[in-house]
Amino acid sequence: MIRSVFMVKNNGAPLYGRSVDADESIDLSSLPLLVRNSVVMMQSSSSTSSDRVYLLEMGDNVWAYSFVQSFALVSMSSKDQSISQLKNIMISLGRAIAFEYGEIIDTWSGSMSEIVDLNILIDKYVSLDLNRPSSKILKLIERLLNKALKQPEIAFAGVFDSEGELLRGNVPEVYLFRIQVEITQGVIKPVMDIAPSTISAGDHILQMLKVNALTVVVASQPSESNLHAVSLVSEIAHKLDKKMS
Repeated sequence: MIRSVFMVKNNGAPLYGRSVDADESIDLSSLPLLVRNSVVMMQSSSSTSSDRVYLLEMGDNVWAYSFVQSFALVSMSSKDQSISQLKNIMISLGRAIAFEYGEIIDTWSGSMSEIVDLNILIDKYVSLDLNRPSSKILKLIERLLNKALKQPEIAFAGVFDSEGELLRGNVPEVYLFRIQVEITQGVIKPVMDIAPSTISAGDHILQMLKVNALTVVVASQPSESNLHAVSLVSEIAHKLDKKMS
């Protein structure tokens, strides 16, 4: 699990430090010099990408770096943390912080560790459960999909995990890789999406709606209105969101 979260300016100056374990701010001077220097070094490299997460093992810990605009999001995790889940959280959280606080960070000096709303935002992301849903949730997914697929207007429907693996449903194999790419290249959120995204694939138009770490996918029959899929994907997502909240 993620044990600590830091924000570091591109010049190596620490902005934020929080212990997830202890639920309290961290003295910014305790951030290892190697970590600060790594931020400066990687930020100055033309090969550093905002779409990647960079890892550094130090002792029993894994330090992860995600670069967003004028700062780096840095986390310290235990070695048993899933790397794919860690990367997903880091990229998503970094973009969320940049969206909410990007302009403030550009001109901020000193510590941001006491900003309550920033703490709440970070807590929501690091507490996201990206593991396989419980058997209770999987049974609910099965019931919702079985009911949905009884509608003749619907071609197929499925629910995917945070890594783009099909958990339940009858989504054709030919579409699975495309859906996996869309899920893994997107971001996760601690809330349900407001509206579905649309993907054209083969003869079908896929409606995708994220619910925390899960993604619901529904497609209407090619001869039917796409509104059937839009309505159904929202209905399934809302019921899952209510059960998981």
